[in-house]
Amino acid sequence: MARSRSRPATGTAAAAAAVALAGAAAAGGKLVHDRRAGAQAPDRDLAYRLRADEYVPDAIRRVARGQLARAQEQLGDGARADPGEAVHDTRKRLKRLRACLRLARPALGDEVYERENTAFRMAGRRLSGSRDAQVLAETLDALAARFEQELRPAAVEPLRARLREEQERARAALGGDGASIELTRAELSDAAARVAAWTLDAEGFAAVKPGLRQIYGRGRKRIRAAAADPTDANLHEARKRVKDLWHATQLVRPAAPKRLKRLSQRAHDLADLLGDDHDLAVLREYVQRHPQCFADEASRNALLAVLDRRRTVLQRRALKLGRELYDPSPKRFVASIERGWRKRAAPSPQPLAG
Repeated sequence: MARSRSRPATGTAAAAAAVALAGAAAAGGKLVHDRRAGAQAPDRDLAYRLRADEYVPDAIRRVARGQLARAQEQLGDGARADPGEAVHDTRKRLKRLRACLRLARPALGDEVYERENTAFRMAGRRLSGSRDAQVLAETLDALAARFEQELRPAAVEPLRARLREEQERARAALGGDGASIELTRAELSDAAARVAAWTLDAEGFAAVKPGLRQIYGRGRKRIRAAAADPTDANLHEARKRVKDLWHATQLVRPAAPKRLKRLSQRAHDLADLLGDDHDLAVLREYVQRHPQCFADEASRNALLAVLDRRRTVLQRRALKLGRELYDPSPKRFVASIERGWRKRAAPSPQPLAG
């Protein structure tokens, strides 16, 4: 099934202007250096991963520049070729950026974190409309295919037609009015300039250790809350925190390449299970709000029944995997990664500015 939904933002232009003004000042010398380092950078320099031979503050800035560069590329040539796919890819980049920010938050400071997190969240929400409509349509198609023996095609066809119509309207609006895409692209360009002014007050693993512990600890807490009370809100919050862990383990993978590759995959699998459940929760809410999309109550109840059964299976699998993934305490989890980092990292990596 397709991935998550976001609610559209309001007051975007004014808030975006405030964000741009807040981050307008960039450190001159470092800005010039970062621009030179980023110019025509190879894929290795754009990779979403810290490197063991890197000065960690420089690595954080490099990772952020890489995601911003690829997002801007998608919203340029990519949007002209396929607006829907460009938006999907851009939103993924923005989520990775926000996870990187969370990892570095204690070292970056709350002011920078709040400014940049707000900017990236607003940009993602502005582009969410077409993707949200597509998710609902794809979720229904996947559910109907899985339960084809129990759901008569004619029973869900009116609902499918309405969802496809909404998807096409959203896609046409996105392609016909490039203002949202151009505004987002301009904001990402401003953000790329601000990255040069990001200053971390720690070096080496110490620059990401507190953030990693927070990410893991919050995910552990949310999974346990969802297991105790599996409401839609608790499950959705757990999913967001699991995705943070997935991205964080991608970033620190050089600490233990094989083990963290496996751990990252398990976090990804868990995020997918929780994401599929969330998509079904959103579809369920839509079905309840649009009874007119069904010829009779029996057809609507049949869809709701298979939807709930599927959610029960997904939740059971997700919570089992979540308990296993988050079994170690935050202290043990971070300590094991720190040992690997210290073993593999360069003894004294020098900053680019040095």
